[in-house]
Amino acid sequence: MLRIMADHNIEGQFDDLVDFIEGGVWQEFWVELKMRVERFATLGLPVDAPDDVVWRACQEHEIRLFTANRNQEGDDSLEATIRREHTPTSLPVFTLANVPRFEESREYAERVAVRLLEYLMDIGAVRGAGRIYLP
Repeated sequence: MLRIMADHNIEGQFDDLVDFIEGGVWQEFWVELKMRVERFATLGLPVDAPDDVVWRACQEHEIRLFTANRNQEGDDSLEATIRREHTPTSLPVFTLANVPRFEESREYAERVAVRLLEYLMDIGAVRGAGRIYLP
């Protein structure tokens, strides 16, 4: 079973994305992946957990992280953590490149869904990539 989790500040958009996938033509791929959605609470993380703690928890538990844009403001930022700690076997962080466009355009949302599913279906090919922007 594969696991994925949205960063706290993008859970609503992520839930919309999952609903879009599960309610459409892409449902069979989601089911085939046996994807399980995790939450901060299921990992025992507070919603304001520092980026480095979130990244390490996702790596430790083999959870794919979906985020909007964690920046590089400080040593514990997501970008700084990826640059410092990722290895060739680390899971990538999937980053929604354009949140407003995702919310406004069904075509863009579908492109995000398709790209995410492609990456999830061949996760071995993108291990160690650091961050992958969607679409």
